[in-house]
Amino acid sequence: MSLARISAAVILAAALSLTAVAEAGTINSNLQIEAGKTFELGGGQEGGFVVTGTNTGPVAVVVLGRREGRAPEVRGTVQPGGKVDAKFAAGEMALLRNTSGQQMARLKLKVTGDTSSLGMTYSANP
Repeated sequence: MSLARISAAVILAAALSLTAVAEAGTINSNLQIEAGKTFELGGGQEGGFVVTGTNTGPVAVVVLGRREGRAPEVRGTVQPGGKVDAKFAAGEMALLRNTSGQQMARLKLKVTGDTSSLGMTYSANP
């Protein structure tokens, strides 16, 4: 094998390992969700991800999952002081909905898995 082929193989292996690191990252967040709002995470990503953490605020938060073209599915409700541990599939969106129309929701979260292309936004509660 020539030196040029070995170098190309080494560069390709390095690029693939960097891609794997970027796809399997961790996001730590002290998330705040305004009253009457839903935090939207993901949707369209190639791999799945997991959201774990604690509701550190004074109001309950509903956790939903939404796949493209489908209605959201309730995964559970996290009461103040409660824990969240929810898995989301490739392409699925996590929805964290503040149940209060008057108080801010707060969560300390860790997101693991395919975090490299997760979009994040807020929307009004339906």
